[in-house]
Amino acid sequence: MMNLRRHLPMLLLPVLAAALSCSRGREEPLVRESFLMGTKAAVTIYGLPADEAEAAASAGLREMHRLEAILSTWRPESELSLLNAASGGEPVRVSSEIFELLAESYLFSELTGGAFDVTARPLVRLWGFQRVAGDTLAATPSDQAIEAARGRVGWRNIVFNMHDSTVTLTGGVTIDVAGIGKGYAVDRCASVLIEHGVKSALVNLGGNMYAIGRPPGRKGWAIGIRDPESPREIVGTLLVEDEGVATSADYENFVVIGGRRYGHIIDPRSGRPAEDVLSVTAIAASAAAADALSTGLFVLGFEMGRLVGEAYPSLRAVFALPDGTYDFIGRFGGRLEIGPGAARDNAGPK
Repeated sequence: MMNLRRHLPMLLLPVLAAALSCSRGREEPLVRESFLMGTKAAVTIYGLPADEAEAAASAGLREMHRLEAILSTWRPESELSLLNAASGGEPVRVSSEIFELLAESYLFSELTGGAFDVTARPLVRLWGFQRVAGDTLAATPSDQAIEAARGRVGWRNIVFNMHDSTVTLTGGVTIDVAGIGKGYAVDRCASVLIEHGVKSALVNLGGNMYAIGRPPGRKGWAIGIRDPESPREIVGTLLVEDEGVATSADYENFVVIGGRRYGHIIDPRSGRPAEDVLSVTAIAASAAAADALSTGLFVLGFEMGRLVGEAYPSLRAVFALPDGTYDFIGRFGGRLEIGPGAARDNAGPK
């Protein structure tokens, strides 16, 4: 365990300014942005003629917008909302995207022992999240209310039939893919880019990222790591290549009840906000895996999270802890540098 008080890694953002300044005179990337799933999406592409890069970026962003229309729980006409409306009823034939995403979510729930669970929506709403503007809580939910909500939570109540691509929701559960949907959309966007011949790109959807290859002349895509106590400050750099990255943190999305702050990441097992860590940054083979695992590890904490790392060998993770320390799952091979002088002495886990 290493100590770096007041300088802990938190939410990941691409350090594109530095990359651009180093690349000037060699090659400029094409950058295209949009707004979807409640946040900003950005696609950065190197190595293609302008018209081809433009076509690839446009196609990738269209794919993410298409998925938003399917997965949004804010749209009553979305496919996911219609599936939720059928909870407790007959099996529902779903698209390949819904079936694939829910099946993947089920596997991550099993891997984390239910610390990640797409059926946790009743608890999330109970604690004041996903409410309409201005609708706040005067007190924390009662034990009885928490237990009642927990009774409508459980990933094992999602039943799959691979033969006819149907999904059945039992036990009163409903689904919200906020903990994996952005990562899934990023992966689909990256697949579209690759189909268009892209070999160097970064897809970023609200801090959920996938890196294709590396920028010209660099060792990887440089991802800045924020300090949780001074979020405008960058305290380190992570280099990624052909992998997904996501951070789960509690300081940007929270409610204040009775003068106390409660983060939005709810432990589905206890029904209460997880409080053992400040953030978890996960690096995995896909953005969806990084998205789901960062949430699950945040709930589990470092000691239990290590067991997930043993079962999922491609996972690497950085835990920022409330006592001013941070710890790691996996080996970073010198691609994570944190703290003053890190670029010189290659500080950080090896």
